[in-house]
Amino acid sequence: MTAGNLDDAVSLLTTSFQDRPFYTYIAPNPAERRSFLIANFNQRITQGLGVNEIDLALIDGKLVGIAVWLPPPAAHEADAISHTAADHALEELLRAYSTGVQERFLAFIKTLIQAREQTIQQPFWSLAPIAVLPTARGKGVASALITKKLKEIDESSLPCFLATQDKENIAIYEKFAFQVQRKDPVSSIITHYTMIRPANR
Repeated sequence: MTAGNLDDAVSLLTTSFQDRPFYTYIAPNPAERRSFLIANFNQRITQGLGVNEIDLALIDGKLVGIAVWLPPPAAHEADAISHTAADHALEELLRAYSTGVQERFLAFIKTLIQAREQTIQQPFWSLAPIAVLPTARGKGVASALITKKLKEIDESSLPCFLATQDKENIAIYEKFAFQVQRKDPVSSIITHYTMIRPANR
């Protein structure tokens, strides 16, 4: 992926996540939620260019799916530096949004990091995010994106991490050998699932 695909990628991610229960919880106001999603995904994709591995799926020349894979850092120090920069960037981004959005999203990030740190240690790959346009779902797009990269990851004999707040997606990930390791409440109706795919040794 190049910077030229950025707008299409951000639009796809925003469309895919706009009505998900998790983001509706984070930002109940639809207009604020859309603005937050655009800014959040724009920042994540931009920061990941040249670092993360971003796979795209096209149908008839139109972008319909995206999978963002975070490779293991070269060293623990590099991981720490990247997290510090990401934390600062996130704080800057959140300042544009209501106190409620800030508090809910930061509390979620804390839950995600704690769950990840207590279930897996570097080196590992991460899948975050993956999305398919609603109109292209059920056509094997997500499966193709996941299968392609997992073949490469298996060659490195490293585990893979992902997190989801959509219970219905768990069965999909389980087909690729991801296993639920933790279930952490985010709200009374939202659960954060930490999933790990063991290294293929």
